Amino acid sequence: MLAGLTLFGSGIAHADASKEQEACQLMDDPAGHDLGYAPAEYAFMMLRAKMSAEAARNVMSLAAQEFCPNHIPDLPAGWR
Repeated sequence: MLAGLTLFGSGIAHADASKEQEACQLMDDPAGHDLGYAPAEYAFMMLRAKMSAEAARNVMSLAAQEFCPNHIPDLPAGWR
């Protein structure tokens, strides 16, 4: 029961680490820059092709907090 409270009490379900690492890799991917996208725009677009917009936002937010804090400024203010 405590685990359920932790999961739902935060308001954000915790994504798995592989998805968070993928989000960081996408924000670092030079292909996004080459196509004219900001790091967060490119990562969101690529993740959104695989999951809901809400899930992509949560993955990117957690990724920046846990794996690639250098991308926190790239995220929209409400995602930080």
